Amino acid sequence: MRVRPALHLFLTGPALGLLFASFYAVARPEHALSILSGGALTGLFISIAIATLEALFNARIESLAPYWRIGAKSLQFLVGGLSGWIAGMSASSALFGFGISFRSLVRGNWALTMGVAGAVAVAVGFAFYAYELLEKRLARTIALLKEHEWAEKELELAREIQTRLLPPELIEGEGFTITARNLPARMVAGDFYDVVRLADGTVVVAAADVAGKGIGASLIMASVKAVLPFVAREGPQRAMSILNEKLVRELGPREFVALAYAHFRPDTGALEIVNAGFPDPYMVSARGVRALENEGTRLPLGVRMDVTYTPLAATLMPGERLLFVSDGIPEAPVAGEPLGYERMQSIIATCAAAGPAGSLFIDVFLDAVRNRVDPGLEDDWTAVVVER
Repeated sequence: MRVRPALHLFLTGPALGLLFASFYAVARPEHALSILSGGALTGLFISIAIATLEALFNARIESLAPYWRIGAKSLQFLVGGLSGWIAGMSASSALFGFGISFRSLVRGNWALTMGVAGAVAVAVGFAFYAYELLEKRLARTIALLKEHEWAEKELELAREIQTRLLPPELIEGEGFTITARNLPARMVAGDFYDVVRLADGTVVVAAADVAGKGIGASLIMASVKAVLPFVAREGPQRAMSILNEKLVRELGPREFVALAYAHFRPDTGALEIVNAGFPDPYMVSARGVRALENEGTRLPLGVRMDVTYTPLAATLMPGERLLFVSDGIPEAPVAGEPLGYERMQSIIATCAAAGPAGSLFIDVFLDAVRNRVDPGLEDDWTAVVVER
């Protein structure tokens, strides 16, 4: 039993004893002081008896099932109240000369009083038990609210840091424009994108999806993004091998990174694309929309050592767009079914035919998908557009 409820009980016992004794003292004014003192002493004995039983048996009672616990508590308060009342009345009689024997306490008129004392002990005991339960529950609720508040602040900070790690949503250079959007399903995302500009004019564009969501996925994302600028100069095939070997050593059995990686020459439009388990990027032009599908191994990074990824060569002509989308977009639900790649490709073609340029195209495309699918994001959405 905790200290504060125990203190209340020790104060309340004598107070209730005085209250009950005062009714008897009114009828015997010549013995009022003795009667009131005896009532207070009896109340104190009841408090001591209940507190002693709680100290001895409370741990065992709390381990019982709820319905057994209530019965055990009732018995505890009843036994404590009656035994404390008997002991208190006997002590009061000896100290203040009431002339009450143990036998008279359990027979005759005193038996009814004894029953009332037991009932009051049970009622008061349960009142303090309920108080203690409410206090514990309130303390747990406050602790959970504080944990939730701190967790929210930590997630907000994590999202802010993650957003700062991503490149700007609009990057313009001589002969090219790159626009990107990263929409997390939760506070932090497992999807990410990156743009690295090399000294020879080559632009490296990467779009990735880390298995899972939340903080764990965002930490893997930060790790991969930190390495990308250092491996970008190695060429797409070698860069992917380095990343894969690093992740195989670092990730767990159910962790991996799906990543599409492109070397782009803005002056000529030459593209080299390597794909490790990411959805096929799309070439969007006046002639229509076509998926760029790599041949050979498509395993995500971090699954198996010694994987060779085959680059796909293509050319981005002036006025054309290269579009990367994470799987959260085609897998977004429409009345319980995924949107699907065919319907998404149709949406891309419709948006391209409408003619919006630059950053407008990516927003028109994402708005069109939102209007088609169910509200809310079940997975992260990432889209990157390279336009020449």
